[in-house]
Amino acid sequence: MALPDSYTQKPGAIPAYFDAILNAEAPERFTNKFLVNLEFKSTNDRLFVGILKDLGFLDTDGVPKQRYYEFHDRSQSRKVLADAIKEAYSDLFEVNKEAHKLAPDDIKNKLRTLYAGSKSDNVISKISSTFAGLCEYADF
Repeated sequence: MALPDSYTQKPGAIPAYFDAILNAEAPERFTNKFLVNLEFKSTNDRLFVGILKDLGFLDTDGVPKQRYYEFHDRSQSRKVLADAIKEAYSDLFEVNKEAHKLAPDDIKNKLRTLYAGSKSDNVISKISSTFAGLCEYADF
């Protein structure tokens, strides 16, 4: 199944996270300390590292992958993110090729079906809010 488990408690901060990445040099490893250096000091901000891993920006050790560097091309960054979202949430896009345009309740309902009871409604709500926040920032 190609659906991420990661989510953020702060979907409204997604643009700030990505803008900070664009304005900083790529680290050797993207760690919680690096997030703090970007002025994201809350423990809730740490969840963003998992999102970057699920999107293929970082490997499992937090080392930036090619997609991370491609994102730094400001003329392509939001398209790079859109491609990453399509890949990470491919099961959702298989159900609806315009998944990025779905209303929040529709996203939740599709995810409930796709996760088939393996996630609580609370977690599904957070994942759907994260998906919606990512899609809002991306350029499809």
